[in-house]
Amino acid sequence: MLSRNRHSLEVRLALIAVIALFGCVSAQRSGMEATDSGFGGSNTISGTVLAPSGQRMEGHIAVRLSSMMKGSRIAITDDNGNFTFRGLVNGDYTISIDKEKDLEPFSQSVTIIQLPGSPGQNYPLSIRLKIKPGTATKPGVVNAELAGVPENAVAMYRKAAELGNAGDHEGAIAQLNLAIAAFPKFMLAYNDLGVQYMKINGLQKSDEAFIAALKIEPRAYAPLVNRGILLVMMKRYAEAELVLREVIMMKDDQAVGHYFLGQALANQGKFVNAEKELLTAIKLGGDAVKEAHRLLAIIYSSSGDKKGASDELETYLKIAPNAPDAEQLRHVILQLKGLEKPMSTPAKPTQ
Repeated sequence: MLSRNRHSLEVRLALIAVIALFGCVSAQRSGMEATDSGFGGSNTISGTVLAPSGQRMEGHIAVRLSSMMKGSRIAITDDNGNFTFRGLVNGDYTISIDKEKDLEPFSQSVTIIQLPGSPGQNYPLSIRLKIKPGTATKPGVVNAELAGVPENAVAMYRKAAELGNAGDHEGAIAQLNLAIAAFPKFMLAYNDLGVQYMKINGLQKSDEAFIAALKIEPRAYAPLVNRGILLVMMKRYAEAELVLREVIMMKDDQAVGHYFLGQALANQGKFVNAEKELLTAIKLGGDAVKEAHRLLAIIYSSSGDKKGASDELETYLKIAPNAPDAEQLRHVILQLKGLEKPMSTPAKPTQ
């Protein structure tokens, strides 16, 4: 474990220097990042999983991508029910969900056709799960968050979800604003409004939307965790720490809260606690939070633990061998092991 005296200015500066070397670990706007299939293509299949009520599925759900030629891959949905498979080549794929208790298995075929020379395409899906026949549901659970919402507001909310999944974030924002105008206490609409603003980098408006959602329901998990992620993106790390600690108190078994709390702590120089949170995130989320390994490498390297840093980067590359900066990271590993000298930075020309 890291010692408690590593909060000095020198260590903070070292962290900044190593971040510049490794590349910044950016906050994931939807809680988790896309799953790289490793197939070598440029197409994606993305989607949102909805509960039988039509609201976004909370918690993390396993979504399987299957291909007769390439095998299968698993993606885990984020806290808004979103998932993405990237790096797909031409071919026939099957998207399936079959491990959810009390819900019917889901399966849908997707055929990707990319003409030579044409750019990769995104194939959006909206998956609404169904309750198994004869399953007894707890009264008020499935429809609780939409109970009392006028039908026209719900229709606008669902239309916004379709537009957002198709990449029309401005259109989704317009529909959500209409839904809120029709029902000003529509907490879910405010939460999704915040998510859509995040996707177009409207961070201040996103924060306002999450705050509005939490004024309606102060203990609502989705807008709370999303605001914690947003505050990390905005580099308001001290505020993010407070919010994310509340998130973990609500759901200690969710990797996303621990991961972003680890980011917030690391950026404040609180490396001992950051390490603890990131290790917990890895234990809970596995490969879905592979970026935690990169951040741990930064922390270990900044404290002089070169072996720990190289081990974390090697683990990261096993999970993401086709990462955009994979070759650069392999050089960093060799440098940490003393097998390669760091490249010198050319001097800036004098004015």
